[in-house]
Amino acid sequence: MLFSTSNRNHVEPPNRTSRAQCWTARDGYFGCLERNHRQQSEQQTSGNKYYFVPGEEPKQVCSTEREAYHSLCMKSWVEHFNKRIVNEQRSVATQVGLSKSRHPP
Repeated sequence: MLFSTSNRNHVEPPNRTSRAQCWTARDGYFGCLERNHRQQSEQQTSGNKYYFVPGEEPKQVCSTEREAYHSLCMKSWVEHFNKRIVNEQRSVATQVGLSKSRHPP
């Protein structure tokens, strides 16, 4: 049958509780990455990005938070959240760069 559905590929959408757990895990992971990025930025002044990219951190950094994030959130959500946080940070970095160029020290 051409238009039949298969139960093997059917995934139940997350309920309110599982969505809240995902968001909490996401916030914990991104918070850990931000703290780590800030510490790295303070130690190194040259060649450091203005933002962090989820998944590019060393394996030992935020490993517990990363595991919770990936286990509690659907893969498509993880991809969406990762892209969104990078885009938000790039936007802020661009705005900071523009304001510095308009108002030199």
